[in-house]
Amino acid sequence: MEDLKNAVMAVCIISAGVCMIENLVSGTRLKTQMKFLLNLTVVTVLVASFAKGGVSFEMPDFSTYSQQDYGISEEVYNNEICRQTAENVSSAILQQLTASGINCTEIQTEVNISDDNSIFINKVTIRSDDFGKAVEIIRNIIGDSVEVVNGSG
Repeated sequence: MEDLKNAVMAVCIISAGVCMIENLVSGTRLKTQMKFLLNLTVVTVLVASFAKGGVSFEMPDFSTYSQQDYGISEEVYNNEICRQTAENVSSAILQQLTASGINCTEIQTEVNISDDNSIFINKVTIRSDDFGKAVEIIRNIIGDSVEVVNGSG
């Protein structure tokens, strides 16, 4: 594996040299000869690596990666989905309340997402000038089963 790494590094260095030399001799008669010599050098490095038998490919050991490593990121993803959904629901409720002429200073929504990706709105906390009318509008939008809490008091 170390030989392969050295071969790749040598090809990269030679390729950088090829680019620099091609730019230097681009307007001269030596352009084609230099390009041929440099490409011959790249091929020689590659052939030498394979001829030594130093190039071998090893598959990484996947048993070192456990399924638990991904459980944390899945949990973070699910929490972020719940948070973003709650923000979207709060924004939609705020738009409806504003359209109805109710002044709202804060809306917080608690959302759960089930395993079959169903969204359940558990609770809405609201600070509003007219709490009673806001509750009526929210229950008309979401349904009667949602708990609406006055955040002002």
